[in-house]
Order: sequence, then structure tokens, then C-alpha cells
Amino acid sequence: MSQGSMREMVRHYFETQVEFTQHTGIRVDEVGTGTAACSIDVDGGVHRNGLGTVHGGVHATLIDTTMAVSIASLGLRGATTQMNLHFVGAARGGRLVCSAGVVHRTGRTATAEARVHDASGELLALATASFRIFAEGLTAPPSAE
Repeated sequence: MSQGSMREMVRHYFETQVEFTQHTGIRVDEVGTGTAACSIDVDGGVHRNGLGTVHGGVHATLIDTTMAVSIASLGLRGATTQMNLHFVGAARGGRLVCSAGVVHRTGRTATAEARVHDASGELLALATASFRIFAEGLTAPPSAE
């Protein structure tokens, strides 16, 4: 499969087959080999916490999804087993953009890192996560191990 076909298949899968991605409004903006960029437009009536800033769960969801896309770009399907997230800035609205990349891969695990920036480029959050690889291919059923 060509790299262009893989990119389009990954984008299509996350935007049309993953219900949670559809529900949250996350868009897959870029897919490379082991890399991805996703974004979300903050809805003030849904995404803010009691302080009026974007809820940390929005950052975590955007980061987790973007890292999963970066892993899927390698033709792998997995699940997050651990994530370490640092909040370093606050946003009140606008578009949040996350870029992620796979930094290590073994037979059954992958490690990725990600960063979230606001529209002005300010760093808001950064994370690393480990993923358990269950299958190759986006439509392969997970193993029942």
C-alpha cells in the first residue's frame, strides 16, 4: 500500500469509524509515517472547566487520539496502557492543535510523544504514552488475550 493510501485510510478510519473521535469533534489534519497532527475547535459551552479555561480532559483526549493516529499510520492497532501528561499553559478557546510521533516500537508495544499548542503557537500540554499493540491493520479485530 502506498504511503498516500495509508494516510488517507488512517484519516478516514478515525474520522468515520471511531465513534469517540466523531463525538469530540477532533479532526485528523495530517498523517505521516509514525506521525500525526489533529485539532479541535474549543466550544465554550462544552470544553471549559470551572475556571473558564479548556478542561484538562480535552487536552488528554486530543493527545491520546493524536498519538493513536501516529501509531495507526504504521499499520498498527493498539490501546493506551499508560500516559504521562503535563499541563504547561491554559487556553480559553480557539483551535487547539496536537502533533504526535512514535518514538519507540517493539513487537507488542509502542511509545509516542505529543504536544498541544493553541492557535498562536503557545505550548499548552505535552505527554508521553505507551500503547499495547494488538493487531496490524485498522480493521483487524483485537486479540482476545
